[in-house]
Amino acid sequence: MTLHSEGHQEVATSAHPASATPASFLQVENTPDPLRYRLAITDQICVGPPGNVFMFGGVGLGAATIAAERATGRRVIWSSAQFISYARIGDTLDLKVEMLSAGRNISQVRVTGTDAGKPIISVNAALGDRENMPAHQWIAAPEMPPPEECSPQQMWPAQDAALMSRLDVRVAPGRYGAVPRDGTPSPDGRMVLWMRPRDGSPIDASLLAIFADFVPSGLAVAFGRRGGGNSLDNTMRVATLVPTDWVLCDVRISAAARGFGHGAIHMFAQDGTMIASGSQSAILRFMDGP
Repeated sequence: MTLHSEGHQEVATSAHPASATPASFLQVENTPDPLRYRLAITDQICVGPPGNVFMFGGVGLGAATIAAERATGRRVIWSSAQFISYARIGDTLDLKVEMLSAGRNISQVRVTGTDAGKPIISVNAALGDRENMPAHQWIAAPEMPPPEECSPQQMWPAQDAALMSRLDVRVAPGRYGAVPRDGTPSPDGRMVLWMRPRDGSPIDASLLAIFADFVPSGLAVAFGRRGGGNSLDNTMRVATLVPTDWVLCDVRISAAARGFGHGAIHMFAQDGTMIASGSQSAILRFMDGP
């Protein structure tokens, strides 16, 4: 650990290795400055139809979370992103970590992501652990068949980018989102998916940030229409990470009004452990017609 002076306060940052971790789903690169990181924007982390391809919002939150964890040497408790603009293929997301405070157990940071000086994303986060404290889980995973008994689901058709092809998504036939898009609203606004990376990348906080950004997709299920929404924000709260190959994502849309939709997600390991939760607001976007 090294110390950097921030006014009258000294904050700790970790010395990091010289290159990105190969096994990570997101290849966030270190720089000589332990408070600065970068992510090259390629089709592998983008979504969108021909003519409108952009970095998936959850990728930005995931990359900022990686930067915050490396800079502090601590694990994320929560991280919350405000999406300001789009990053496109060929851009570079420059991530600057600002240490707001660093206590014995908890660090508070702000991460700003820019491309050539243009603001893309702003993230606030808290990181740390407190030992010898009680733990319990009050929310249970929904009843779902195992992923092997669920059908592959194509989330978004007509993609001119590769992120969706890197994810294995499964739904239970006839349940929790496997419904026709005939304009009939869902009775419960609920969508439940099994998700995992196809390349075997570890299930870490940065990958959960990507999964958490599927809340707007639940808007399409809730309204029974094609589309969903553009995220305005993405907040992730990490409970505890346990080994798992698949993540069960329980998306619940709470309400939509004034042209915006709001919802939440709970994420579970295969053994039923709740590993993280999240929430989002989104601009409603629908693609009616053929």
